Amino acid sequence: MKENLKYMLKNWIAWDKKSLIYFFIRVPALVFQPIITAYIPKAMIDAITDGVTTQKLIMIIGMLSLLLTLTIWMDPFMQELVRGGARIVRMRYAVMAFQKNLSTDYVNIESLEKREIQKRAEDFYNGRWSGGANFIDRLNQFSVAVVGVIASSVLIYKINIFMIMLIVATCIVQFFILKQLADKQYENLNDVSKQNNRFNYFYKLCKDGKSSKDVRLYSLSDYFIKALASSLYQIEKTYAKYTHQSVALDGVTALLNLIREVIAYAYLVYLVTKGRLTVSDFIFYFGIITGFSNWVIGLVNSYIQIEKSCNECKAYRTYIESEDIADKGEVLTSDNVDTIEFKNVSYKYPSADEPTLKNINLKFSGGENIAIVGENGAGKTTLIKLLCGLYTATDGELLLNGIDTKTISKSSYFDLFSPIFQDYYFLPMTIQQNITASLNYNADKLNFAFEKAGISDKINSLPNKEQTLMDKEVYKDAVDFSGGEKQKLLLAKAIYKNAPVLILDEPTAALDPIAENELYLKYNELTEGKLSFFISHRLSSTRFCDRILFVSDGEIIEEGTHEELMALKGSYYKMYQLQSYYYKEQEVAINE
Repeated sequence: MKENLKYMLKNWIAWDKKSLIYFFIRVPALVFQPIITAYIPKAMIDAITDGVTTQKLIMIIGMLSLLLTLTIWMDPFMQELVRGGARIVRMRYAVMAFQKNLSTDYVNIESLEKREIQKRAEDFYNGRWSGGANFIDRLNQFSVAVVGVIASSVLIYKINIFMIMLIVATCIVQFFILKQLADKQYENLNDVSKQNNRFNYFYKLCKDGKSSKDVRLYSLSDYFIKALASSLYQIEKTYAKYTHQSVALDGVTALLNLIREVIAYAYLVYLVTKGRLTVSDFIFYFGIITGFSNWVIGLVNSYIQIEKSCNECKAYRTYIESEDIADKGEVLTSDNVDTIEFKNVSYKYPSADEPTLKNINLKFSGGENIAIVGENGAGKTTLIKLLCGLYTATDGELLLNGIDTKTISKSSYFDLFSPIFQDYYFLPMTIQQNITASLNYNADKLNFAFEKAGISDKINSLPNKEQTLMDKEVYKDAVDFSGGEKQKLLLAKAIYKNAPVLILDEPTAALDPIAENELYLKYNELTEGKLSFFISHRLSSTRFCDRILFVSDGEIIEEGTHEELMALKGSYYKMYQLQSYYYKEQEVAINE
């Protein structure tokens, strides 16, 4: 708790110093309020008893009322200024988290465990009353309670020190009960976080236009409703458990308050009857004792809330400060790719029992056209993600021009690749910004990329051409491209980047036969002087590659040209024959 408290204090002071002024002004304002409120009736009774003039009585009441009004006015005013600073601090925490989300190792994005950690971190800054935002207000309340307890203790001490001990003792009991509840609440939050991840997944799919077709055509509505209902049931069950604990706590707290106040007030009445306390003093101390109890309870509650903020901060820092390998290493001074070599490379996913890739040994030379084929789940995509640095090998080495890629800066290494992945995403910005990934761009180079990708006619037909916005979910006047057109835009993006290594992951999946044939004809032109990797399930499309790798169960079981692999009559030959038979069957069916 201590380290996280120091962390939040340091950030608060660094990010919003001026709110410290409002913080410290609010403390005396809140402390004086109940004391002045309790003192006004005492002052009135004493003035009347002493026989002061009406004018003097009005002046006393007026001055005290003015002071009370001032403290009452300052409280919400200073509170809002403090909370304004808290919002600034919260946004700074959010920006740090966003930066982490965008720079963290790619494998963390795919890991369920890491996503749950990220979700727990989000609770610290996501919301006005989250720990990151509410910490300053909670600390302010704690400071007010400390000063209030000290001020009230000085006044109550004149009556009986045992009165203070009684109030403190009952509040200590209340503290431990609250502490136990807070610990249970933190455990419940971890359970709720896991259930929320599942609920959010199904909820997003329900709203996702891409999945809605399958939901309707395959009658999956009932399944989705059941999945959502199951998640909601578990979430509500956890919250109900916490509610029952809170109700029990409220009952114990009410009982402790009753015992504390009955004893205190009975003692004050006893002092009045014995003539040891005046009526005005009775009224004054009656208010002070009530205030003291409230200060102690506030002290306990604010401490619990600060501890909660510290726990949320701990989860936040666990994510933010987690070790990443991104951008650790030397920056490449050249973009030449002479060779890329896999030496005894294996890769096992964090949650997997067995490695997906096993002892891969491969060497690629600049200018080669490589095809990677195999059945689904064989490890083709994992191999490519290792190649372009999204994953780091569990065992073995990946060498670039003989240099271990672990010693190279990630962002520098990423610059070597122009990938077109099967799963893509266009951002809600202009076509130009999506293709160039920059506000500043070379217009001639961009038009050349559109021309080579076969999408220039479509772009030129748009009113705003390359400045046309994309994503209709964000902009109502955005353009909507077909699947094949989006594939061509991705190709234009790769051409514009002009990196020495080109990766095409099922680039013809959304293309019609004519567009697919055009791409094959252009393939040699697009890959000239580059090391290229072509991933496809259509074996007929890999014939123009220099080398074909057949992946099965995480291993390269066959390697060679199309002719060599056909002559081998192994797994590649069997899959090719099976696909050829399927295409022939389709052709016969169409002719009939």
